[in-house]
Amino acid sequence: MSGIELKQLSEKVFYLPGTVNAAIVLNEEREAILLDTGSDKDHGRRLKKACDNLGVKPVVIVNTHSHADHYGGNDYLTRNFDLPVYAPPLEAGIIQNPVLEPIYLFSGAKPLPELMSKWLLAKPSRVDHILEPGALELFGVALEIIDSSGHAHRHYSVKIADVLVAADAVFGINILQKYPLPFGQDIGGQIASAERMADVGAQVILPGHGEASEDIAGLVKANIAVFEKAAKTIVGACTGVAATTVLKRSCEILGITIKDLPRYYLNHCTVMAYLSYLRESGHVELALQDNELRWSAAGN
Repeated sequence: MSGIELKQLSEKVFYLPGTVNAAIVLNEEREAILLDTGSDKDHGRRLKKACDNLGVKPVVIVNTHSHADHYGGNDYLTRNFDLPVYAPPLEAGIIQNPVLEPIYLFSGAKPLPELMSKWLLAKPSRVDHILEPGALELFGVALEIIDSSGHAHRHYSVKIADVLVAADAVFGINILQKYPLPFGQDIGGQIASAERMADVGAQVILPGHGEASEDIAGLVKANIAVFEKAAKTIVGACTGVAATTVLKRSCEILGITIKDLPRYYLNHCTVMAYLSYLRESGHVELALQDNELRWSAAGN
């Protein structure tokens, strides 16, 4: 299809595979709902070209969350085709003010220049409507908006009949093999949301990264296993040391080599999310000693 490789999940649902998956949902009027838009204007152009090849007109964008690689195509699509945008609460504020992502990764301070690349800083996009979980009819298509928060503080998945566009509520098997410490902001929520994906009555699931699968239970099980291994690793690294040391030791055990500052701060944020979850669940403790926060496994 003129260099655009679409994959079909059902009669009305297609997706454009890539480093980030974006879905295209058709209505009876040959109009298209875009679920996420990729990382930049090039991805936005590919989505528009994919719609052209299908003979459909894009009419609306639904963003699942506010990480730059999932809404970076919004700017091109909204400027050129005046598409309305739906997004979850909280996430909408970041989509409209993208600098908030590098700001929170850098502990709320003015971010380092290395954190201001398009990987973490998409162009801003307007948000016209705030999504809420539950049934939503959009341009004649019945959608079910599912709260799958955890990977992001407010993360939604979208079910269309038997197809579940999970976004980053789960990751594809190949992604889990490559990244043993998947990004998360609320680990308790992330685990619960992954488990929820197996119970929504879908027949096929599309993760935000990786291949679509009909083995939803198997994919969920693989995600939970990775989350649990990461949690166990981080508990083991908590020996009365600072979070930076917990990160270093955990990466060594999991075979992760961090080569740039964006990846460092993404992994640091994820480790902090695990520490918060593990403290809340009683697995680790912290102490403020000599002007330093030190993390220890519970009872040590």
